[in-house]
Amino acid sequence: MTTSKPSAVLLGVPQGSVLGPILFVLYTADVLQLVKDCRLLPHAYADDILGVCRPSETDELQHRVSDCLDAVSLWMVANRIQLNHEKTEALSCSSARRQHQIPTTPVRVGCTFVQPVTAARKLGIYLDGDVSVRNHVTTTVRTCFAMLRQIRSVRHSLPRPATLTMLRTLVINKLDSCSY
Repeated sequence: MTTSKPSAVLLGVPQGSVLGPILFVLYTADVLQLVKDCRLLPHAYADDILGVCRPSETDELQHRVSDCLDAVSLWMVANRIQLNHEKTEALSCSSARRQHQIPTTPVRVGCTFVQPVTAARKLGIYLDGDVSVRNHVTTTVRTCFAMLRQIRSVRHSLPRPATLTMLRTLVINKLDSCSY
């Protein structure tokens, strides 16, 4: 077994710290007002920005989101936080009937461009652009069947209680993760 080497934390808190989420919320409280000033609705979970518009206003919304991300990036630099452009996603949602009205042009994030995605993962759930969970269901079923195949290949080597434990932790846990 290998262990991690201790390292000094000069700024912030270590990832996974119990204090991390509450300190992050306190530290970034100003960002919510900054996003509101851009005429967008900040999603109050961590780092999401939500904009709502009519289909005819999508180009204007993309410009507002880009301008807002510029302002947030400047705030982040001033507060020693870094925006990870590689993890930034742009997802436009509408009803299935209006999917053709969603822009497919990249969204400017600073000096880079982010290509819109058709589905995004948040808190372990995939949300599709048509506000369905089709992608989530497909991914969950695929993962569960893969786990079942692996369990089937070793089940004769395990006692029944161990097999049931594996089923509960590897399959049932995936199916039950968001059913509260």
